[in-house]
Amino acid sequence: MDANEDLVEYDEVDPSLVGAGAGELDELEEFGGPYDNNTLVSAHNWQVGQEVEVYSRSKDRWIAATIRKIMTENGQDWIQVYYKNSSQMKDVRADSDDIRRLKAPPPPPLPGSKSHLSGPSTQIAITRQTSDGKSLHTQRETVFSKDAKENYAQTLDFTQILHKVGAISRQVEGGLYLIKRVASVVHRIAAAEQQHVMACKKVLDQEKQKLKDKMMDEMTRCVDAWDSTERYLRGNMDKQEELAKNMEQKISNPMMQFYTDAELKRKAILKDEKKYGVEMNRAKVGVQKNLRNCQKLIKSCLLAKAEQEEKKKGGSIGKKKKFGAGMLKWAKNMMRGSLSELQNQAATAAKNYAASIEFANERQHQYYDKELPLICKQFEMLERSRINALHKYLHMLNEISRAHAEPVMKFIEDHKRLLSEMSPDKDITDFTAHTIRMYGPVPPMEPYTYQLPCTQKDIKAGRFQGNPNSFFYATLEHCMDMQKGKYDLDVPIIVVNLIKAIQDLGGMTVEGIFRLSAKKEDLVRLRAQFDKGDVEVRETSPHVPAGLLKQWLRELAEPLIPTELYEEAIKIAKSIKDEDPKLTKSVIDGFVTQLPALNQKVLEHICTLAGKIADLSSVNKMTYSNLAIVFAPGFLRNPSEDPAEMLENSKYETAFTNHLLQAVAGPGRIA
Repeated sequence: MDANEDLVEYDEVDPSLVGAGAGELDELEEFGGPYDNNTLVSAHNWQVGQEVEVYSRSKDRWIAATIRKIMTENGQDWIQVYYKNSSQMKDVRADSDDIRRLKAPPPPPLPGSKSHLSGPSTQIAITRQTSDGKSLHTQRETVFSKDAKENYAQTLDFTQILHKVGAISRQVEGGLYLIKRVASVVHRIAAAEQQHVMACKKVLDQEKQKLKDKMMDEMTRCVDAWDSTERYLRGNMDKQEELAKNMEQKISNPMMQFYTDAELKRKAILKDEKKYGVEMNRAKVGVQKNLRNCQKLIKSCLLAKAEQEEKKKGGSIGKKKKFGAGMLKWAKNMMRGSLSELQNQAATAAKNYAASIEFANERQHQYYDKELPLICKQFEMLERSRINALHKYLHMLNEISRAHAEPVMKFIEDHKRLLSEMSPDKDITDFTAHTIRMYGPVPPMEPYTYQLPCTQKDIKAGRFQGNPNSFFYATLEHCMDMQKGKYDLDVPIIVVNLIKAIQDLGGMTVEGIFRLSAKKEDLVRLRAQFDKGDVEVRETSPHVPAGLLKQWLRELAEPLIPTELYEEAIKIAKSIKDEDPKLTKSVIDGFVTQLPALNQKVLEHICTLAGKIADLSSVNKMTYSNLAIVFAPGFLRNPSEDPAEMLENSKYETAFTNHLLQAVAGPGRIA
């Protein structure tokens, strides 16, 4: 049989980072050395505890069994198996045709590739969609049919939760810590056993000397019986001492060495992951910094142009009709050149801004398509090695104990049956499925877009404001001023109509609402419609109004939660504990009362929508935690430009938004 028949390989992926083959246990031998006479893996790649089928010639059929022992006799490998349905045992030659492996499960799909696992009534698909526009847009989506869960559970791996690499890292760290603690327990038990043996031998020596000094019993049979008992006790002590040494040399020391080496590998992987994260945030900061620089230069151009026009009329830039005293002071500091010079500077800044967007998008694709999957695969290989090592050394402890503790055979058999359930595939699948249930599948990337209200040609032509009647890049107050006299509403009409469209189009029950992106051309069309004053939504997909609502929130001139309250929000996220929901709501309600009245009303509308969506999360897969990931960038904006601080605070921004959505969700919850 092929030794590598159960390896899973992917194109363009380092084979050392994937695979669940029998060879992993061979690689781990360097940490602990081989077994004495009985091994875990034979020359024919059979493993102790492996599920197999054995052919019964008397019944003319294959019967399910489990490998109990692997032996070598006169150069020939023999396998001892026991049948599951009868608990009978049988010896079979390792190279015989009367034993075969169970059929392996299908290999897992590689995230980002087009692959389908289908059966009579079940299928799953993980797809990538790429547009041919100016920039590359990638979406990852897991599609479940009604009966796909069982097949899907057999094919999960860490790359399917790469958006929760922190959870993977904590799991690997916790798994290695278990290895350390098991090694410590075995070491301490072995040391205690050796001390116990020394004390027992000391007692036997003392009592033997006393009997030698004053032997009064003349009954030969009694003396012989005691001598025999003493020899038995000494022999038992010798066996216990041998057991303690074997536990120390074959289990405790190799396990601790494995832990040391694996911990170094884990820290190296973490170092790479942190480096990639910092590079991602550096690209993000570059986009934001260039955007702010462009905005400042455009304001300078506006003021310079206004001053030029006022001078032609014989007026002054300081006239209160158009500029206040504060604006005039700011203008004098910014205007350090002629209007044409400022326009050239603004155009150059816009060019740099566009270049930084292109670089950030390329960096983002490299991060999510190459670097993060590589990190996840490295963590998965480390976790597989850890699980196999734990299985190996616990099984070895089982075998050593069996040789020295025949009276506790029942316990050993129960322990061995428990060990037979362990496997990297099962444990990694269980962990991955749990993480997906908690956080959802990998969310799609949202590419950076050009956010200036005017193009480079507009800047050179002296047009800087774009559309003054646009809801985008405006303050909430400006949005209300635009609709004054038209709509009797307490929030901007764009909020009301987009939320209504999401509900009317069935968005409450659509899987991935707000998480999945709409088509770019649909968003551009609906946005242009609002800019022209047409506020009616005539779309067919709820993803379009949902996507535009996210855009509007993120492009507000001032964030929904004012910048001066950002630090307080982060402090609340760090201090809140989930154990007391009433206290959490009280703290959040107190925070919300500090917001301006208009901001509170807009927040209530959005949180009410989020609450209705979360109530149907069993259908749409959008829990409060998933919605918090979507809305956090629109609610909060970090005023710092430090990449490390931005990376650190992102998790607290999401946590705060999660608590905020739950506390405010539902009508009438804001005073």
